[in-house]
Amino acid sequence: MSTTTTTIAPAELELSRLEPAKTHPPRIPGTPPPDLESHTPPPGATIFTAPTARSVYPCLLACNSAMFLGGLNDAATGALVPYLQPSYHIGLLFVALVYLINFTGWLTAAFSNVHVTARLGSGGAMLLGAALQAAAHALQFWRPPFPLFVASYFVAGLGVALQDAQANTFVGGVQRAHRHLGVLHAVYGVGAIVAPLAATAIAAHNPDDWHYFYALPFGVAILHIALVTWAFWSTLGNPPKVSHREAQRDMHRTLKSKPVLVLAAFFFLYVGTEVTAGGWVVEFLIRERGGAPSQMGYVASGFWAGLTLGRVVLAEPTHRLGARRMVFAYLFLAIVAQLVFWFVPHILTNAIMISLLGFLIGPFFPTGISVATRLLPREMHVAAIGFVAVFGQGGSAAFPFLTGAVAARVGVKVLQPVLVGLLVGMVGLWWAVPRVKEGEGEEGGGGGASRVGRREAA
Repeated sequence: MSTTTTTIAPAELELSRLEPAKTHPPRIPGTPPPDLESHTPPPGATIFTAPTARSVYPCLLACNSAMFLGGLNDAATGALVPYLQPSYHIGLLFVALVYLINFTGWLTAAFSNVHVTARLGSGGAMLLGAALQAAAHALQFWRPPFPLFVASYFVAGLGVALQDAQANTFVGGVQRAHRHLGVLHAVYGVGAIVAPLAATAIAAHNPDDWHYFYALPFGVAILHIALVTWAFWSTLGNPPKVSHREAQRDMHRTLKSKPVLVLAAFFFLYVGTEVTAGGWVVEFLIRERGGAPSQMGYVASGFWAGLTLGRVVLAEPTHRLGARRMVFAYLFLAIVAQLVFWFVPHILTNAIMISLLGFLIGPFFPTGISVATRLLPREMHVAAIGFVAVFGQGGSAAFPFLTGAVAARVGVKVLQPVLVGLLVGMVGLWWAVPRVKEGEGEEGGGGGASRVGRREAA
C-alpha cells in the first residue's frame, strides 16, 4: 500500500468519522519527544490537509452570507424596542420575553445540531436553518399578534443557530483559519451595523411601520437560500452516512471535554455582553441620558461598527502576539471603557466608549473558535465546535432577557453593572481555557494528533 495525501473540504472531513492516528510508543527517558507533524505515517494511511480558501470559496461565501443574515437578525431588536412597546402596549418585561424565546431556539440547536448535521450534512443543515429564518422574518413582517410575534423568535433563533454552527465549523477547518474566521465574524458585524440603521430609518419615518424592516432580512434570506443551494449542491442529495448512535456518542464526548465546556461558558458570557450592549444601549441612552429615539438608534450601529472593525484590524496582531495574552489585554481595556461609559453621563462620550467597547471585544469570538480548532482533535469538530458556537450564542438571548427583566423593576440603568460583571466573568473563564502550544494546528482545523486518519487507501 502507498501513503496518499488528500485535501478534503472541512465539512466532509468532520463527518468522515476517522479514527485518530495511532499513538507513539512510550518515550525513552532522555530522548526528545516525537514530532507529530513530521512523523512518518504508516503504510496505507491517508494524510488529510486543510483545504485552501480558494478551493472551497463557494462554501465560504455561503458561510459569510449566513453570518451577515445572523447579524441582521440579532441587532434589529434593540433598535426596535422603543417602537415595539407602544405598538403592542407592553412594558420592558414583555420585550424581554422576545430574548427568552430566542434563547430557547439557540438552546434547542445546541443539543440537536450534531444530529441534524449527521442526517443532512453541513449544507443540508445550513439550508434548513436558512429556511427557518426566512419563515420567521416573513411572520415578523406581517406584524402578527404579540404571542405569535414572540414565537417567531424561537424559529429565528433555531435557524440562525444551525447556520452559525455550520459556518464556524467549516471556516475553522480551512488553511489560515484565524484570518477567515476574523472575516466571517466581521461580516456578522456588517449585518449588525446595517440592522439598526435600517430599522431606525424606517421606524423614525413612521413609528407604526416599524415591522416593514423585516422585509430586508426576509429578502436577504431568500437570496441566501439560493446561494447555499448552489454552494453545497454536490452534497445536498448525498448526506454523510452517520448513525444516530455515532452522533450521540460524539455529543457525549463533547459534553465531557473540559476545554469545550470552558470555551462554551466563555462564549456564553461574551456573546451575552455583545448583544446586551448592542440591544439595550438605545433604551439606556433614551431613558437615562435623555437622548432622542430618532438619533440613539445610530449609536447602536456605532457599537457594531466598532466590533466589526476590531475583528478585521485586531485579527492578525492577536494571532501573532498570542491569543491568550492579547485577550486579557483587550478585556482590561474593555472594562476601563465600560466604567467610563457608566460614570460619565455625557451622550457623546457614551457613544464613543460603547464603540470602543465593541472594537476591543470584537476579536473574541473568532479567536476563541480558532483556539478551539487547535485544542480539539478533528473528529470532534462537528459536535464540539458546533456546540461551543451555538451554546455561546445562546448568551445573545439569555443576558438581554435577564437585563430586560431586571430593568422592568429597577430601570434600564442596570445595564451598566451587568456589562461590567460579564466582562469580569470572561477574565476568569479565559484564564481557565487550556493553553495552546505555539504553532499547533496553524493550518487550521485541529491538533497534529488527528491529521493522520487510519483509512486504507484504495
